[in-house]
Amino acid sequence: MEQRKHGQEPVSPPRPRRVDPAVEERRHVIVALLRQHSDGLTTREMREATGVSKSLTASALSGLFTRGVLHKRGHRSVLAAPESALD
Repeated sequence: MEQRKHGQEPVSPPRPRRVDPAVEERRHVIVALLRQHSDGLTTREMREATGVSKSLTASALSGLFTRGVLHKRGHRSVLAAPESALD
């Protein structure tokens, strides 16, 4: 639906962003890994456990932090709500 204010161009609602299935799979792998480590893991530990590159791990983690699935405890990432993460 377009909305128009006096003297402005029409504004369209934001379109949902497409999520790369590979990125979502990396996020699910990280969440599964963190479910096994309740005291969290460092980014390096996650990278080594998953075999995923530094940049791809950082990208997956960024999305998880943005969604509120993870938070930091010192240098470790931990699940914000272990029972409901990415379900």
